[in-house]
Amino acid sequence: MKLTALTRRACLLSTAAVACTLLAAASPASAQTLGLGTTQGGATGQIGTALAQIISLNSDLQVIPQVSANTSQYIPLLDTGRLELAIANYPQTYYAMKGTGMSTRPAENLRLVATLMPFLAALVASEKSGIESYAAIKGHKVPRYPENSLGDFVVQASLAAGGLTYDDVTSVPIANFPQQYQAFKDGRIDVSIAAVGSEATFDLEASVGDIQFLPIPQDAIEKVREYLPGAYLEEIAASEEIPGLDAPTTVFAYDYLLFANAGVDDATIGKVTKAVYEGADALKSTGPLWSDFEPKEIGKKADIPYHPGAIAFFEEAGIAR
Repeated sequence: MKLTALTRRACLLSTAAVACTLLAAASPASAQTLGLGTTQGGATGQIGTALAQIISLNSDLQVIPQVSANTSQYIPLLDTGRLELAIANYPQTYYAMKGTGMSTRPAENLRLVATLMPFLAALVASEKSGIESYAAIKGHKVPRYPENSLGDFVVQASLAAGGLTYDDVTSVPIANFPQQYQAFKDGRIDVSIAAVGSEATFDLEASVGDIQFLPIPQDAIEKVREYLPGAYLEEIAASEEIPGLDAPTTVFAYDYLLFANAGVDDATIGKVTKAVYEGADALKSTGPLWSDFEPKEIGKKADIPYHPGAIAFFEEAGIAR
């Protein structure tokens, strides 16, 4: 999906203002309320807001985003039943289920509800920086996230794509994604993690001038998967509408997931799954992050078990698994 500059500005100005109104209007006071774990801003925040709105509008449920600083904070809340729903990308969810990598213990009560869309991401650099490849990052300033956080794994995967490690660059401590974006705008780091089509990329380009996603070498995918399980490469065409795509490029991709606590009853999860499936057009209208969402693929095969309520809906709707 391509957005004109005017449309994008209108969306950005209206989203925060109308989100609560839409959610309140969608559900009567007696509606069952579900909390959805998400983050503040960034791609995850955008996805969480869109899901909460569309599920609430297309069911008798009221879904309220529950914002945390990062997924490592809200996945334990979901695992213990203090949240009903949450979203995260495949590597984070995989590590959470296994209790390794980004997680310190297994999230045994996590069940998939829907595979949403490929999450397309890579590092971006200002075109005037002269950085055009991952190998060229050597000697430059890169964000250094807390150990075992998502940002840490993404940066390490990106450096590995260029045959580099933290020893080859200057690390700048970064606590979270909003802080990273500000550091990039301030010139304190030379590259930034970004998702294709995210609001952050529009903001970065408006602040520093043209940015460009750095192309992941085709032979680097196995190195990337050492840090991001389930990742694959995606070729992206050039676009005049989406920042960072002045030229065709290859980014890494991993699926974004909606999941639930195993204890949420089957009927409720069936309603959630149906609302996501039937709300595809509305979700796509919220922005380019959803452009590759295919409702027939929400039951895509995964190494993580699906919730029985979701499986029942897949069977009813004839969705292949």
